[in-house]
Order: sequence, then C-alpha cells, then structure tokens
Amino acid sequence: MHKPYNNKILSITFGVLLVLYLITQFTGGEANERNFRTDLVTMDTASVNRIVLYPKEGDEVTFTQEQENWQASQGEITAQADQQAVQSLLGTLLQLEPQRLAARSEEKWNTFEVTDSLGSRVQAYNGESILADVYVGKFTIQQMPQQPMQPGMPPMQQQRPKATSYVRLADEAEVYAVDGFLTTSFNRQFNSWRDRNFLQLDKENISRISFQYPADSSFTLALTDSVWIINDTPADSAQTAQYLNQIARLTSSDFADDFNAQGQSPAFQARIEGNNMSPVTIEGYENSGSFVLRNSLKPDVLVSSDSSGLYLRVFKGKSAFTNSGTNFSNP
Repeated sequence: MHKPYNNKILSITFGVLLVLYLITQFTGGEANERNFRTDLVTMDTASVNRIVLYPKEGDEVTFTQEQENWQASQGEITAQADQQAVQSLLGTLLQLEPQRLAARSEEKWNTFEVTDSLGSRVQAYNGESILADVYVGKFTIQQMPQQPMQPGMPPMQQQRPKATSYVRLADEAEVYAVDGFLTTSFNRQFNSWRDRNFLQLDKENISRISFQYPADSSFTLALTDSVWIINDTPADSAQTAQYLNQIARLTSSDFADDFNAQGQSPAFQARIEGNNMSPVTIEGYENSGSFVLRNSLKPDVLVSSDSSGLYLRVFKGKSAFTNSGTNFSNP
C-alpha cells in the first residue's frame, strides 16, 4: 500500500537530479568548468626547430634554428633573432593553463577572435612534424575589488586588474580562458623579434680608437702608460670613461634594411683596437638628413639614427674628451 508514495518520491528525486544536471551543463557550474583539459600544449621545447607566427596584423614571421641560434625571417629579410624573445615565446605556449572553458563550439569563435582573420596563430615544428598549433584571440581586463582594510594594517595598494586571454587549439572546437595579456607575446613588430645588440665589447680591452672625419677633424684617442691621450695631449679621464662605457654596449632596433651601402664611402669611421680583440670599424653614412651605421663584425646589419641617437654615442669630436667637452659634442 506504500507503492504510490514511493513512486512520488522517485519522481521528485528524478526531477531534482534532472534540474541539477541541466544547471551544471548550461550555466557553467563548477563541475562542468573543471571538465576540460588542464594542459593545452605539451612538448619538449628542445625539440622545436621551427616556429611560424601569424600575427593579428602584419605578415607571418618564421623562426628557424640554425646551429643552436634562432634566425627570424619575414618576407625577404632574414636576421639574427633575439634568442631570449624566442625562448620566451616557447615558454608562453607551455604555460597556457586553462582557467575555464569559455565556449564549446565553432559558433563562438568570432566572439572570442580565435579565427585566422581575427586572431593570431602560432605553430611549433620539429622538422615537418607539428608539435603545437594554437590560436590566440581577444583579451579582457577585469578590475579586481579592493580588499577591505583591517584595523592596524597599513594602507593597501590598489589591486592590479586581472587580464584574461582566450585561446583555441587549431584541431579542436573548444575555446579556453587563460590568465595573462597574451597579445603582447604574439603581436609584435618584426624588428622587435630581432637581435638588437649592435656592438658588444669588453671596455677593459680597448686601447686605441681612431676617428676619421671629413676635412681636418680626424684624431686618435690612445691609451699610453695608463693615460688616455688625444694626439699627444692628455684626455679627460672621466669623459673618456663615460665614452668607453657607452661604446662597449650599443643597441638599436631601428634597422635600415632598405639602405644599400655598396659602392658608397662612409662619411665617418671609428676604428676600435685593443688587447685580446679583433679590430672593429664602425662606419657612418649620411642618409637624407639622418645616418646609417654598421660595424665590421656585423656588416650585413645596418641601423638608422638621427643626430642625437646611436650616431652621437659613437662619433665624438675632440672636445668630448677634454675638460671643455661638457656636452659630448658632434665631430
């Protein structure tokens, strides 16, 4: 005689379970959110020897490993890559840890900008075998609420906003939300991927610098018996030390790939000599009101400079090394 009562309980229980299931499936409940992969990219970065990057804007960039060094190519330009930048790119791929599932189907790809036309794409290869293929889409910024102050506690700094990026594996439909502002990692100008080291020297080895300028402004700065001399006249030690510090580490990202130095004579030259080092010559060319520089260690790398940039760090007049040379003037 208890059968109708039991059927009623079973019906209610079934209904409750059905509602919980629907809520879990369609409102993003915790159980559903954790029902996705925990790692997006699993690969041995040491096995990667080619990376193809399709930025959101601009032409594709290809990184190729040659004798343990990465080369960067775009169009007809191939240059030494910034090794740390390439390693950071690979590290970013490995650190793509999903925080939640943002979408399950292709219908949301445009919303999260994880398509060829709206997002960025990066592929990692070992030979012809693809190891990773990821789309990087839009990002959102969420201002985190300020935590309430407790009595006796120092004033708290403003909470940093939380950045969330959206990514998709090329062979899957799901879109994942990951922590971080990934657009800066995958959408960069080509020159920012290149090695910006124009010249690196050990300043302690430098003992002679010969400056060749137009007319009669050429001179030589030489170390003689631990004293720097300009054409038999003692140079100011502080000014000279400042110059050596500058010239030992020269960097630039203003590459002059369109400049053709072949057949042209440089307007300025600085020849650097010393102990335990090969002589290095830095050449300066005039180019429509600005300058183009290159050095003999990297003759294929040409960089642009105005009169106050890299050009001024290299080419100095005599007054830059004397007590009167307070402005490090041009030659």
